[in-house]
Order: sequence, then C-alpha cells, then structure tokens
Amino acid sequence: MVQSKVNERFSIFPCGWWNEAKQEACPQQRPQQTQTIDWVYEYIISERARKPTEELRAMLPTATKEQCGKFKVLNFEYATFSGIFSYRNANCLGARSPYICLDIDGLGSGGEARDVQHALCADKYVETELCFVSPSGNGVKWVVRLPEAVEGMCFRDQWYEMRNHLAFNYGLVADPACKDVTRACFLPWDNECFINSKYNI
Repeated sequence: MVQSKVNERFSIFPCGWWNEAKQEACPQQRPQQTQTIDWVYEYIISERARKPTEELRAMLPTATKEQCGKFKVLNFEYATFSGIFSYRNANCLGARSPYICLDIDGLGSGGEARDVQHALCADKYVETELCFVSPSGNGVKWVVRLPEAVEGMCFRDQWYEMRNHLAFNYGLVADPACKDVTRACFLPWDNECFINSKYNI
C-alpha cells in the first residue's frame, strides 16, 4: 500500500444526530479524523458500510426524499474529499487536497450506474482515484486527481472545468451542489468500488 502524503489527506465526519425535538437530522460539522483514498476504499468495501446502505435501498420505494435524506445524515459517515476542515465551513479549510468529487445522480438503474462507473474509470485524460455507486444505487461518485492545468484555479473554477469534461465526453450532468468545497460525500457500501491501481490493494 502506498504511503499517502500529508496534502493528500481530507476530512472524515461521523454520522449525525436527531435534534432535541426529534424532528431534524443534524449532520456532524466537526470531523472525527483525516484520512486517505485507500482508507475510504477499505471502508466502502467493508461490512461496516453494508448495513446502512442496504437499509436505505430497501426504504427507497416507499420513503419520501426527505425521509431518505434524514436517514443518510443519521447513518452514513461522510468525506470532504477536497480538503481538511476544522469545521465544515469554507472559512475553516485548513488544507486543500489534490482531489475533487463529481456526483452523477438520477441514473436509470443500478446497471446503468455500474456502466457509467466503468466508463469513467477508463478515462484517458483524468486520473481516477476512486469511483463507486452512490448510497441510493442509481448514481455514481467520481473522485479524481485534479489535472495540472487546473491546479492554480479556485475550487469553483476547477469544478466547472471537470463538469464540462464530464458533459462533453460522456453527456453526463454533475450535481451543481458539489461546486461547494465543503460538500459532503456520504460513504456507502460498494464491493465493486474502483480504486487506482497505484495503491496496490
């Protein structure tokens, strides 16, 4: 397994909690640790991540979007792949990582999500670090290393460059909410998660 450099780390946040009135699911805003790409891969393929993912997918046919959202907040840990935060706020960004996460939602089926995953992992122009199917089962999370051409840009401009790459080469739309550097990426179970071969896992 490769040894990750300090600037290749990012924040991991624990599951959220109910407020006192038991009406709102509150996400954790303070990270529990900093971690690496290989750690996230091991987490995503582990049994620890399997139970909440299967429970979420079982409730999808009958639950509302709001109910599913609350369930994710309460039961999924999440990463901010683009950096290390002392608190999940853009003003509390301590260090940027070389990564950005693109979120492709609303695909027609789990099979289509898997096809998209395979296509993105074969991209010749962008180095994929991780790629996995989203908690719902019909979306894809694509974690890439930022190309040198965009390294000097602000985060939002980097995101737009990668969004354009995704649209031009694959006809796919990235979730615009991810242009926020603090955007949470929930970590589901996916035993077919892709990780770059340089990690030698």
